[in-house]
Amino acid sequence: MPIQACDNHGLIYMKLPMSSPAIAPAGRPTRDASEQLLQRILEAARVEFLNKGGIEGASMEGIAAAAGCSKLTLYRRFGSKEELFMTLVKKRSPDYATQFHVDTSGTPDQVLYRLGLIIAEFFFKPDNLKFIRLVVAEMSRVDGLADIMRTEGDRFREPVRRCLEALKAAGMGRFDDSKLAAIQFINLCVLGHYFMLAGYSEQEVTAEQQQVLVKSAVQLFVSAHFPTA
Repeated sequence: MPIQACDNHGLIYMKLPMSSPAIAPAGRPTRDASEQLLQRILEAARVEFLNKGGIEGASMEGIAAAAGCSKLTLYRRFGSKEELFMTLVKKRSPDYATQFHVDTSGTPDQVLYRLGLIIAEFFFKPDNLKFIRLVVAEMSRVDGLADIMRTEGDRFREPVRRCLEALKAAGMGRFDDSKLAAIQFINLCVLGHYFMLAGYSEQEVTAEQQQVLVKSAVQLFVSAHFPTA
């Protein structure tokens, strides 16, 4: 059974048992065993990168030890710490379309308030926020990371853009570019706490603070893009 553990940042994670991988008839680990090893490596890498302040301070030896594999295995799978970090970024990205699904029936302020709370809750989860800070810090140092984040940014915005398009198709909303409008709405909902992204504060954004922030964001956004709402 997985064991619940806590890293040096107070982040709770599941520590998988270090059992020997199952072996397929040809002498290679089974697909399930390979996937279990990958998940152990990614969890160990997440903790190591966060605890050591990024790629430079992280140790492949430490990641291998925590994952229950050899350093050689890491280099065979990923080639470098940078490649391992970028794999971690990709694998951590959720299915935003599922997470951000919102019922578009109702007035624009009702719909956007529900959507804004989902965005804020996702963004301000302490684990997500810490990892976002880390990615921002590494973006100028790792070739290809900025491209990954541009792709992830587009995926993140797409459910918001579709929500705005649905409101507009229903006869509500005055904006020409739904992608730009989505960017503006997300920024209003979360980047008012830009100082937290920069690491100037470790203070958690409470649910009550998120509600106040989103309510203000919706009021501003609706007044600009839904003037008759």
